[in-house]
Amino acid sequence: MSHQLSGEEQVSEIKEFLAKTWKIIVAVIVIGLLAFYGWRYWQSYKLEKVIESSDHYEQLIAKLDNNNPDSVNELVSFAKDNNTIYSVFANFRAAKFYVEQLKDYAGAEKLLTDTLSKTDSDIIKSISYIRIAKIQYQLEHYQESLATLTKVTEKSWAPVVNDIRGDILVKMNNYNEAVAAYNVALSSSPTQALEQNIKMKLNQAQYLKDKQQAEQAKQEEAAAKEKAKQEAEAQKNAAKENED
Repeated sequence: MSHQLSGEEQVSEIKEFLAKTWKIIVAVIVIGLLAFYGWRYWQSYKLEKVIESSDHYEQLIAKLDNNNPDSVNELVSFAKDNNTIYSVFANFRAAKFYVEQLKDYAGAEKLLTDTLSKTDSDIIKSISYIRIAKIQYQLEHYQESLATLTKVTEKSWAPVVNDIRGDILVKMNNYNEAVAAYNVALSSSPTQALEQNIKMKLNQAQYLKDKQQAEQAKQEEAAAKEKAKQEAEAQKNAAKENED
């Protein structure tokens, strides 16, 4: 018996197969088309939202008035409600306004902290952490500022991070580590302007370090002399008691 089918038999089997499966085939095609056009619609919708957010952001920036503290409120609301990259930009700009115009460092820190939850970009997060650390420095929260700087993962920010770290350590009178931080900053390819600034601060920190070490040496010497004096006095008193 031949296992090969004739042309008519093959056509018949194909018709039978299609009769049983045409609904499934049509469903697959429909789902595929819906997915394709749905994806294109979603991409188009997201693009429209980004363009809309961009326009709104520019309008709000134009409304900022250094003489009107309330002019930043709409920008803050926009940053809170928007879910595009422009919400991050809005938080950055609003935080700058808070610092420069309102002197509200705590409010600026809150805005920048909120930015961290709006992005997965390590670059943007590094910028946020650096700005938060600067604000914590202004608030004299030195330990918190040092801890925040450790969260900066982008190596390209090493000069800036170690520059700030040096400033904090100087405020904490830890001149030895401040000098080390400034040296790391200088070895991390800073910009020319930043390099000159760091060098000046490094010289000052080195002077304070040498002065501190000299004072410590002087204090240690005075303490050693006082201890020797006390021991000599104790020995003298003990000898006197033995004679009596």
